[in-house]
Amino acid sequence: MINSEYKHGGDVFGAARSLQCSPREIYDFSANINPLGTSPMALAAITGNLDLIRHYPDQRCAELRAGLSGYLKVAPEKMVLGNGAAELISLLPRVMGYRQAVVTAPTFVEYGTAIANAGGMVCEVPLLEEDGFGLPVPRVNKALCSADVVFICNPNNPTGGAVKRSIIQSIIENARTYDTTVVVDESFIDFVYRQDQYSVLPLLIDYPNLIVLYSLTKFFGIPGLRLGVLMAGELIIKRIEAAKDPWNVNCLAQIAGTAALVDEKFMTQTRQLIWQERDFLHSAISLIPGLKAFTGEANFLLVKIESSFISSTQLAAQTALEGVLVRDCAGFSGLGSKYIRVAVRTRAENMVLLKVLREIMKGAAHGL
Repeated sequence: MINSEYKHGGDVFGAARSLQCSPREIYDFSANINPLGTSPMALAAITGNLDLIRHYPDQRCAELRAGLSGYLKVAPEKMVLGNGAAELISLLPRVMGYRQAVVTAPTFVEYGTAIANAGGMVCEVPLLEEDGFGLPVPRVNKALCSADVVFICNPNNPTGGAVKRSIIQSIIENARTYDTTVVVDESFIDFVYRQDQYSVLPLLIDYPNLIVLYSLTKFFGIPGLRLGVLMAGELIIKRIEAAKDPWNVNCLAQIAGTAALVDEKFMTQTRQLIWQERDFLHSAISLIPGLKAFTGEANFLLVKIESSFISSTQLAAQTALEGVLVRDCAGFSGLGSKYIRVAVRTRAENMVLLKVLREIMKGAAHGL
């Protein structure tokens, strides 16, 4: 069920207005962005090329496309660049004519929204808590026989679960029998340990019914610039290229993305930080009475509120009053009012989050 009142996380500007403070004073755990900030090489490239904003952006994104080709090991002619992955998701049903979609629940809401906005129908396959919110392959395979597109978020947002390539390949293989397209969103794949076992990019050459989405926003810390990539066979790419806006990727986004893709030091530091702090945060949250953190493979954790004294909306509102934003998951289909999502950030920031959560949960237990 598409929630018309769904709101994304990351509204630091709105929170700052409410608290009458600077956005820099907000601890934002509601948006899953690199806690180290923006790639230093990307920042340097931006500041060194500000004069280029007097020109129209390169419609072909030639330098960025070449950089992505080397980084992702995908031929440049199999790519479409977008103003974030969300723009590319919204293009798919409009350009490709998808009207019957299968999505898991919970998952990123934009898949269902894009189909609904195009006048299509969405079939939801529930992810069950008792199964660790794992991907129910038999039920997905059963549903796809009457669909023209299936969306799989890997790792999944907001649950954080990741599925290995061999499992998704079995779904793609089955979908090909029914002439169904499989869209795999790998926006958080860079945060996954041993991502080479999970990414389906190597399958593009063998499966014309496969589309892969990738985002530079999260890992390289450029949500304010917006930058996403869609990869598929050349026939699909040509149709989407012909339909998108000609200058949809601004010149600073292209410059930043190209530079970030060779910032090896930043990438290594990011992965080390996320893998260490994800384990720390998972253990620490699970020690707070009334909260249960689920394991995840991305840079965020899904947390269940097991206390009957407070809802996710109330908890998110109370943390916000302390200048700490968490993601209320009540708007995700399949979750309800007892789940929040928190980003993995630096140890100092994570300690602030833990302190606020402990105080609020203690107060809730005592009826305060």
